[in-house]
Amino acid sequence: MKKWFAAALLLLSIGYTIYGLNTLTLLTSSGRPAAGFFPLLIGVLLIVSCAVNLWGDVQEWQKERQTGVRPVHQADPEAEAKADALGVDAHAIDGGPEYGRDVFIVFVYICAFVGIMKIVGALLAMILFMLAFLFTFNRGHVIGNVIYSIALPGFLYGLFKILLNASLPTSPFGF
Repeated sequence: MKKWFAAALLLLSIGYTIYGLNTLTLLTSSGRPAAGFFPLLIGVLLIVSCAVNLWGDVQEWQKERQTGVRPVHQADPEAEAKADALGVDAHAIDGGPEYGRDVFIVFVYICAFVGIMKIVGALLAMILFMLAFLFTFNRGHVIGNVIYSIALPGFLYGLFKILLNASLPTSPFGF
């Protein structure tokens, strides 16, 4: 299953990069980077990271087929030692098969984020996404969650919309 998921992510990354290359301009007439430069960079990084992940999953699958032994997920010893020193469960640090529900929740949140961005605008969509994410996975810290949910999207909005003059979806309120 892992190898198929990794292969699907690689195909999505390739599709994203091809779509970006076909719909956005890489350079302006003066030779400066244009709107398509950043998505191309992200697309190439996605392709490389997904290809490396797929390679590792295929290697693990082949090893499992040859030996007949399914690999057991274990925490990295170094991470486990650091976690023990801090009094944290090491298995929560590096994930594992028991976190499939969390991956699904994040996937749904990201889909909802993309779906509402054009309706409510980029800034409000980012704030709502952060609120939902943090109140799902960081329940006990209400004040911190609200601060992060406003500060990070505010910083990103300022960086992309104001400083870099990037085109972001606007809300009915004009921001």
